[in-house]
Amino acid sequence: MLIPLPAQAAPITTAARVSLPADRLHFGLANGPGTDLDWLVASGVPWRYRYQYLAGGVNNGGTPGDPCGANSGWQTWNSPAGQFATLYINDSVAHSAIPVFTYYEIVQSNPSPGDESALLTKISTVCTMQRYWADFTVLMQKVGAYGGQVVVHVEPDFWGFMQHQSADPSTLAASVASTGNADLAGLPNTVQGMGWAFLTLRDKYAPNALLAIHASSWASGVDIASDQRSTVNPTTEADAVVSFINKAGLVGNPTGVTPWDLIFNDVADHDAAWYGAASNAHWWDRNNVLFPNFTRWLAFMSRIHTATGLPLVEWQVPVGNQYYQTMNNTDGHYQDNRAEYFLAHPGQLTAAGIVAVLFGKANAGQTNYTDDKGDGITNPAPVSSWQ
Repeated sequence: MLIPLPAQAAPITTAARVSLPADRLHFGLANGPGTDLDWLVASGVPWRYRYQYLAGGVNNGGTPGDPCGANSGWQTWNSPAGQFATLYINDSVAHSAIPVFTYYEIVQSNPSPGDESALLTKISTVCTMQRYWADFTVLMQKVGAYGGQVVVHVEPDFWGFMQHQSADPSTLAASVASTGNADLAGLPNTVQGMGWAFLTLRDKYAPNALLAIHASSWASGVDIASDQRSTVNPTTEADAVVSFINKAGLVGNPTGVTPWDLIFNDVADHDAAWYGAASNAHWWDRNNVLFPNFTRWLAFMSRIHTATGLPLVEWQVPVGNQYYQTMNNTDGHYQDNRAEYFLAHPGQLTAAGIVAVLFGKANAGQTNYTDDKGDGITNPAPVSSWQ
């Protein structure tokens, strides 16, 4: 039996959204409340962005696996429900940082929470998606009530996984209008309809919000970030990604549904040295001779930018480096070279349409800017990795 939906809230009148600063390459980082925020302030660095995952699942508060369960995700982190978003916005603005929310809820929700292979089942389950759209609406209401500049990055990896199922999101089933949500009436019950639903809810409740779709480096079926073949054409792979996300809300939208504002991309979900070998397919050649390398990846990003006309944000860039002796390739101290390259070549990134780089660890055991492992600021014997 389905639980009746609450009455639809009235739209919030706010200022129109403002484009992200593009006067230079700006930087930000994953930064939660408490210790993380204290570090940001104490660093003295004028970070332009801070980002936070909104996660926990939309229906995990009842019987395990029940798609009709209560919400136990980000809305429950503070009281009243959803107050976490407001507090995060306020803290960010107080320190001159643009707040960024990474909305990551589908994978963690019932049925089969945490199982990415169950995505098609999740988005076709009516109870799950009723709660999902209700949850996203609360976020939009909180952002709309603020009225200023907020970025909402919608479901990283999801769009890439969907592209692996079909090159056309309009052929993939999902519960949108079939949830009975009055705001989504008339939208198709497809992944394309999902893209339009995010935008519809933004337009109604938070027209100030900049919504970002995610373009995964591996979405085309070729991973531009790890493929070592010299024959990979970055333009071809970028065009395949753009073709998919175009249909998910960039072009051809229903009348009155404004398109996505930004495109996010991530270079990796682990520091390169985490993979073990001193040289492996996850290291990028900073000399831009071997593959993968920075020049090819920048060509991929540049093509996405020129094909869509949208600014790009590089997100969750590994924090590992090859400068400090703390980077001895043990748990929490793995090396990488992308942060170094990006900081040394800002002009190359801005030429490709990238307006911001956001640093942050993606998984447990990766390098972070705080002492995650509680082992102090140590300087063990240095080790040599790639190059």
